[in-house]
Amino acid sequence: MEKGWHKMIDLYRFELDFLTEWLGQKHRKPLVIKGARQVGKSTLVKLFAERQDLNLLTVDFEKDPDNESLFTSNEPKKIISMLNAKFAVKIDPERTLLFMDEVQKTPNVLLSLRYFYEEMPELPIICAGSLLDLALTQINFSMPVGRISYLYMGPMSFQAFLIALGQHQLLEFLRKYTIDTEMPLAIHKQLNELMNVYCIVGGLPESVRNYAENHDFLETEKVKQALISGYKDDFAKYATSAQQQRMRQIFTAVPKMLGEKFKASNVNRDDKSTIIKEALEKLVLAKIIIKVCTTHANGLPLGAEENLDFFKTYFLDIGLVSSALDLSVLNLMPDNNISLINAGKIAEQFIAQHLLYLRNETPALYYWAREQKSSAAEIDFLFAHNGKIVPIEVKAGAGGTLKSLHYFLHEKNLNLGVKFSSLQPNISHETVKLTSGGQCNYTLLSLPLYMVEELPRILNEYTKLNN
Repeated sequence: MEKGWHKMIDLYRFELDFLTEWLGQKHRKPLVIKGARQVGKSTLVKLFAERQDLNLLTVDFEKDPDNESLFTSNEPKKIISMLNAKFAVKIDPERTLLFMDEVQKTPNVLLSLRYFYEEMPELPIICAGSLLDLALTQINFSMPVGRISYLYMGPMSFQAFLIALGQHQLLEFLRKYTIDTEMPLAIHKQLNELMNVYCIVGGLPESVRNYAENHDFLETEKVKQALISGYKDDFAKYATSAQQQRMRQIFTAVPKMLGEKFKASNVNRDDKSTIIKEALEKLVLAKIIIKVCTTHANGLPLGAEENLDFFKTYFLDIGLVSSALDLSVLNLMPDNNISLINAGKIAEQFIAQHLLYLRNETPALYYWAREQKSSAAEIDFLFAHNGKIVPIEVKAGAGGTLKSLHYFLHEKNLNLGVKFSSLQPNISHETVKLTSGGQCNYTLLSLPLYMVEELPRILNEYTKLNN
């Protein structure tokens, strides 16, 4: 069993808060962590065991697929007895954390989780598998419904990045900031500059650790290129040779078409769209590509009216996007003439990957679009909060019109919109005359991009201020 694992850089993950709450639950269920490769699932579990002073027993099904034979029994006590024998340990359910890693290699072991939940709930169990959703599409059983908890994990967020860089006081200021106070310009500029650095480094732990230790973008770029090669090499694990080629084409194309309606012809004009989209779905299941579908947005849940045929795509991590677009930190600084196309794509990617994992729910993002020649309109993202739909527009700089936001608010009879941009936070009450007739009266909550993780809290504060 593993103890005494140490870290060089404080790669704190806010998911630790979720795990701490999970461990203390009276009716705790086995936990399954879902996420792409290299987002830090195994490291998170090691860090959690260390902080909780638990003995960690890791059963890795990729390094040793024969470990599956230890979980064939329906009796947890027999499984524990075999684990004790195999790993030469004595499992104490009160002091041991059982970690079943890379379970996508032998997904049948997940069937044992229902018996542990029913007969040995005192033993905390965590499972993780990078390609688990793909594996589950290829077998003939469903997960034990009602007997498993889930944690959905993405790259490190911007706020976790601040911790890695030792910016604890700046993070504390950000998390305590209230929307009815002025944001000091000096702090705003500092946060914007650090966000630009995050946009280059990204949130994959290996890349963050390298930059936090060396502060060298060239060295960090080498790490990211190795990660990109690793993701491409993984294609062979879950796709045919023909699909692998198409997946490489998609992997290359998506960073260049962020925020645009996905068109298979932009990937390969010679392939049928159904073949391209089949390969795309594998990348979505592998959590490498983020798929954002349109919805009519007439009510909640947003997914009730989604249109699976019209969608945008984003990437797993903004740092990999920056590498794919060949951007350096200088490109993202305010005084440099980065093309508006790339600036907008980077801004949308930043918001997308943060919104996706803002809550521990099944990750899903939606947007709204009206494709009429005379009155086309699009809302970048839709956010459900306290029973209401909140439209979100993303602007790379300080400018940009909000025509689509006005039409959406008017059509859906809503009175609050959010704009993320490079500007300082602000609340304004707007009255806009529509070209189609009538007017739109609404409140615009303007937030800097770096405040996306504070969105739920700030929306709550706004509600309290207006009640």
